[in-house]
Amino acid sequence: MKRANFTLLPLTIFVALNVQANSEQLDTIDVVSDNYSPQISNVAAKGVVKVRQATKMSDVLRGVPGVNVNGGRSVVERYNIRGVSEEYLTVTVDGARQNGYAFHHSGNYGIDPEILKRVDIDVGSNSVVTGAGSLGGSIKFETVDAADMLEEGQNLGGKVKYGWGSNGNSHQATTMLYGRAGNLDLLGYFNYRHQEDGKDGNGLKNANKGHLQDYLFKAKYNISPEQWLKFSAERYTNTALSCFRANFGMCLGDVPKVGQPGYRLANHSRAYTELERETYTLSYGYKPTDNPLINFKANIYNTDSKTSSMGERQTNIRTVGGTFNNTSDFDLGVTHHAVLVGGEYFNTKSRAYESGPNGYVTKVDSTSISLEDQIGFGDFVVTPGVRYDHHKARLSPTFNKSYSRISKALGLKYLATENLVLFANYTELFKGPDAGEITLNGTRGYAPSLEATRGDNKEAGFNFAKDNIFTNDDSFSITAKYFYTDYDNINKNINLGGFSGYQSVGKVKLKGVEAATKYRLGNLTANISYARARSEQRKDGYAAFPDTGDRYNFGLSYYVPSAQIELGWNTMWIREIYMPTRLGGRGVPYYSGSTHKESYAVSNAYISWSPSQVKGLEVTFGVDNIFNKAYKDQSTQYYDAVDLDPGRNYKLSLSYKF
Repeated sequence: MKRANFTLLPLTIFVALNVQANSEQLDTIDVVSDNYSPQISNVAAKGVVKVRQATKMSDVLRGVPGVNVNGGRSVVERYNIRGVSEEYLTVTVDGARQNGYAFHHSGNYGIDPEILKRVDIDVGSNSVVTGAGSLGGSIKFETVDAADMLEEGQNLGGKVKYGWGSNGNSHQATTMLYGRAGNLDLLGYFNYRHQEDGKDGNGLKNANKGHLQDYLFKAKYNISPEQWLKFSAERYTNTALSCFRANFGMCLGDVPKVGQPGYRLANHSRAYTELERETYTLSYGYKPTDNPLINFKANIYNTDSKTSSMGERQTNIRTVGGTFNNTSDFDLGVTHHAVLVGGEYFNTKSRAYESGPNGYVTKVDSTSISLEDQIGFGDFVVTPGVRYDHHKARLSPTFNKSYSRISKALGLKYLATENLVLFANYTELFKGPDAGEITLNGTRGYAPSLEATRGDNKEAGFNFAKDNIFTNDDSFSITAKYFYTDYDNINKNINLGGFSGYQSVGKVKLKGVEAATKYRLGNLTANISYARARSEQRKDGYAAFPDTGDRYNFGLSYYVPSAQIELGWNTMWIREIYMPTRLGGRGVPYYSGSTHKESYAVSNAYISWSPSQVKGLEVTFGVDNIFNKAYKDQSTQYYDAVDLDPGRNYKLSLSYKF
């Protein structure tokens, strides 16, 4: 049988086709990742998984091998890929870069999962186009457009939704209106959620009373069938009355009260924690139908984020920038080329709301230009790439330095059979120094010799997908990879004996494996995934990142078409780990040791009904943490001090699209 040719179906086109499938599902988010099992239609493309009933970002991303979201509540959530924290990743919302590290007791990037239609995740930096400063991969959030909601021939519509959760007695109300007038599409969205204090698996009440609200306005003007102009504006606010240190549990349970012996304000009191974000984007696209050399996109953006913690305003981080890229498809002899030229500029200004050295406004400017060519010939795709980065960091009155580098990359895919793809990637890494943690601004501790982070990432693995294995209505797919990342140095905030400094911890290595497999038989689908990552500082053997134990995910879903019912189950099991680290501090001498992170398993389930008698109605009931497990996420930075994640939570949502 003749093998398929890579050049017949560009990978990006395949992903788009699969994301648009099953568009009638109202309350799902498409999570796209190179670590998900591939689709049968194109074994070389990314896999797509749909997520339901997400109320925080950990609900969205927990199933992706190698990706973690830690924090017992949304106001302190932080993302990491293979343990590499979010300040070393490329994170965008509708193309707008989210940048900076605000405070170690709160989250940085507030995202409302209710408005998302798609999350695209690159696990690991495997391309020069991943984004400037990406040391571990990228997470790209994309919000819904009017065109996603309007049915064929419809010019005006809306969606309303109510959601309830038992743990914390949360109530959520969502309203969305959208319409089309000629070539103009408009969408307006508002979401509000209020919750009380919930409980962990031991029945201990946490500190999470607060609310989330999110406004979104989007307008898209189709200049012609080939050109469009889009504007979006979003305002996100998330507030919680938490422990004084929002990600710690020191104020919970039977602790000293005001006036009692042993009471300490910083340990036992409560205070408001808040994340605020305003994001504005203006983007343009041009793709002529008769010219495959032009597929051009560009945007400009402004993201302004403010954090409050310990009862007062702490930081303000503003990032202004823009990107462009163009893909040219053409044949040259026996080869097919997809040449991608792109670039980005952004400026980030960060300040802490206090006087003294911490009040200095740090400024970071980054400019990058990249060139990549996917060269397809026969059963091979070879992808060379090159990127130039220029980074300027003005971090204190005495620290003003510039850095630059030309980074190279090479990717290889080989279609060994119709169903099996072998791949390998080599990518050089670069990230100039950032301001570090803004609340404890390192202006007191920037080393004059501070250098940019350089390194390289190497990966190798395979994708396999095949139909009709045991019956004429089944399919099987699997993807697996091994990775090894070398960093010449990692810059991070460290304790310098009573104050925080932004310093290099020297050379770091990161290695591990990831795998995901899926089997479908008729309307029944089962999936299993595995992830393992270990980091090491070469100078002392300590873990450089918050490593976790080996993680296993098991999922089942079944669709009953005659009743329009879908059922799903997911179990995540994390094995225990003893993480080498430096212990002590706060008056205790430092010494070498290890942090023991306990094993746990958590299961969730849902049932969703979309009655054919009432078009546009969807009712979903779910249970998170079915067995009421008492546990804490291992990927958190302060494992011994944080409080437990939420216990059992019954969830009900009703949505109606008209």
